[in-house]
Amino acid sequence: MQLLKTKRRFDSSDILPLFALTTLGIQALALFLGLVNTIRINNLAQKPAPAMVQMLDGRSVSMEPIDHLERTPETIHRFVKDGLALMFTWNSKITTVPTDPATTGRLISPTTRQVSDPGVSLGSSGGKVTTSSWQASFALKEDFRSKFLAAVATLTPSEVFAGNAQSVLSFESVSQPKPIDNHTWQVDVVANLLIFDASHPQGLTVPFNKSVFVEAIEPTTDPLPDNSTPIQQAVYRLKQSGLQIREMRDLDIQNLNP
Repeated sequence: MQLLKTKRRFDSSDILPLFALTTLGIQALALFLGLVNTIRINNLAQKPAPAMVQMLDGRSVSMEPIDHLERTPETIHRFVKDGLALMFTWNSKITTVPTDPATTGRLISPTTRQVSDPGVSLGSSGGKVTTSSWQASFALKEDFRSKFLAAVATLTPSEVFAGNAQSVLSFESVSQPKPIDNHTWQVDVVANLLIFDASHPQGLTVPFNKSVFVEAIEPTTDPLPDNSTPIQQAVYRLKQSGLQIREMRDLDIQNLNP
């Protein structure tokens, strides 16, 4: 008996179940991958922000996420104290780093040395301030800086530049920064300027009680040169905080809260 082989006609309905199963598998895989990705993103969001960053010079500093023009109370507090201390600490000597003028001021020795402070003349006013006071004045807003420097010059004894007088700003209290408006804060400072000279070896006390108004600015990002002096480094730290003093007012310490 001869068997007749017949060809079966292709029927599209035969692959519909297979197509449905394949589509369902792909959708299940996509759902699984989406769920895994969601879990990973959620875990990443729950992690705390980096607490430390390393600077170009190798230093590690702490950090926390804040608004572009927001500043922490600790930063404002340190800025005010460092700026005023540098402004009112007078000495006949300044620390320098030896450089070679022929090499555009390149450092020739890592050893610092003490030299006499020639001071900085304020021009037509005839006043004179120490180099550290002049450097510290860059922490002040420009329209306030000249006026305040003139006031500092009237307090600075001429004997400072001859090495016969010196001073220190002694802090009694520095309040926590109080927000004012538009990224501006008020810090109340109670301190005494102690001036030591031949007439006052025990120290002449000049009260320094001020409300200091500080505002946020763009912080400096320019790196310091290798031959920067200690004073330049101090000024850089003031500018690096992204703050400036825009005004000072006399503080009535009798009305201060205990």
